[in-house]
Amino acid sequence: MATAATYVRVQATVAGLVNAGLNPLIEWLLNRHKSYQPLWGSAGAVGNLVVTSIILSLLVALFAARGARHELSAGRMRADGGSSRMRRPFSRLPRHGWLLGLLLGAAAAVVVVVACWLLDLLGVSGLTLNQMLLVKAAYCGLLGFAVARWTILRQLAGWQDRMPG
Repeated sequence: MATAATYVRVQATVAGLVNAGLNPLIEWLLNRHKSYQPLWGSAGAVGNLVVTSIILSLLVALFAARGARHELSAGRMRADGGSSRMRRPFSRLPRHGWLLGLLLGAAAAVVVVVACWLLDLLGVSGLTLNQMLLVKAAYCGLLGFAVARWTILRQLAGWQDRMPG
């Protein structure tokens, strides 16, 4: 039987690695004909990253929540990770994977807009294709890892709350 900590670490790492590889590939397939993407505008990097934030977070949360619930209900993992003080913040997040994914995606989108606004203030007006591929790899890898981790921890917190005693 896997410990919760091991399961969280492995699943979050896999989600991060898959998204670090898959999202730049999608970006390249869709935009390989563009040598430059402005930050703002209808075809800008900001809109691209906002949409990516929401879709990535939604899909990762759906898969992570389903996987964690499946492992818990099958008895292949115990919900024994952490004290109630550590679980408390996660138990306040939405229980349903789709809602949690939308919430985390919206929060990530806000962070993207603020970061791009700051870049704009520093004089960055856009990104080359190679720069965008690097941004997508790093950003999507980190976001995939974080969303998977927080989603699984939320499922564990909910499962522990139902356990006697």
